[in-house]
Amino acid sequence: MNAYLHIPFCTSICNYCDFTSFAGMEGRLGPYVDALVREIEGSNLLGPLKTVYFGGGTPSLLPSSRLEQVLGAMRAKAGFSPDIEISMEANPETVDGERLQAYRALGVNRLSFGAQAAQKELLKKMGRGHEWERVEGAFQEARSAGFSNLNLDLMFGLSGQTLEMFQESLGKTLALGPDHLSLYALQVEPGTPLAKAVAEGLPLPSEDLVADEYAYAQKTLVEAGYEQYEVSNFAKPGFHCRHNLNIWQGEDYWGFGLSAVGTVGPLRHGHGEDLTGYIDQVEKGEGVLEFEELSPKTQAWERVMLGLRTQQGIGRSLLTDYLGGEPAATKLKPLLGSGLLVEEGERLRVAPQGYFVLNGILERLAR
Repeated sequence: MNAYLHIPFCTSICNYCDFTSFAGMEGRLGPYVDALVREIEGSNLLGPLKTVYFGGGTPSLLPSSRLEQVLGAMRAKAGFSPDIEISMEANPETVDGERLQAYRALGVNRLSFGAQAAQKELLKKMGRGHEWERVEGAFQEARSAGFSNLNLDLMFGLSGQTLEMFQESLGKTLALGPDHLSLYALQVEPGTPLAKAVAEGLPLPSEDLVADEYAYAQKTLVEAGYEQYEVSNFAKPGFHCRHNLNIWQGEDYWGFGLSAVGTVGPLRHGHGEDLTGYIDQVEKGEGVLEFEELSPKTQAWERVMLGLRTQQGIGRSLLTDYLGGEPAATKLKPLLGSGLLVEEGERLRVAPQGYFVLNGILERLAR
């Protein structure tokens, strides 16, 4: 079993973000953690846990005493595997050496810093609360605190970003020597300040430029010793994000906290996005989960979709089971002929040059 916990608090909200998060409400962090602990204690969570992932929001706003509460509740409820991976997302400006040392002492052994870009003007335009110098400082403080598994997030396809700017960001990132790197193309999500700005005329880079940035990253990172094991993720040998990989491979995971989602067997559970409602419901002992039973067809498609995101790919029989033998062969033929899909024995995987058009590949395979 794996577990995801959502911490929905931020010091400010980035203009592209559509995750459930709240700025200027840190005063509610204590009651929220208390509710989170009660939810864990009252859940049907089974263990031992292989991975725990704190996402957000900004989980690094958690005081170490509050983190200790949550981890203690999870350990008491389900137990931890001896080699458990405990990951935490962090914004560089929210941590210092003392806080990082406390996190490490509590068992957090993987940190993911949201770096995004090296240029001050891009970071400001996105609404980020740091500059590159703080990324470097936080990274070195994390190393000094004993973290040997560090990820940096970078974004490409940003408004105003040139290929040269992205190359500079990637170069500065590699100079730090992260163990893992996540690369995300900017997505314009409905209802975000970014979407409003784009509707009002904010220019976005061409698709060709975005593709060039992605291709440059693939080539550069592989040459630097990183393996692209998923469409957006690169790791040095032995440093894959086990939490995400377990989920992409279809393992069960439990979601805790506002807007968190989990899937256990054929049953998917989720939460609402009302902060006050969540805290009140848990305090009253009321159920906070919304359930959906996944059909065998939906489960099969999700295994196909998630598996093709990874370097390991899927067994051809999985697609045949989903589509049927003749339809699968018909849909696969042009994709294999174009080189976007690769067949190796009984396995199918997306070729590196196919990752940029992965959504299109999946659309062509979907029934």
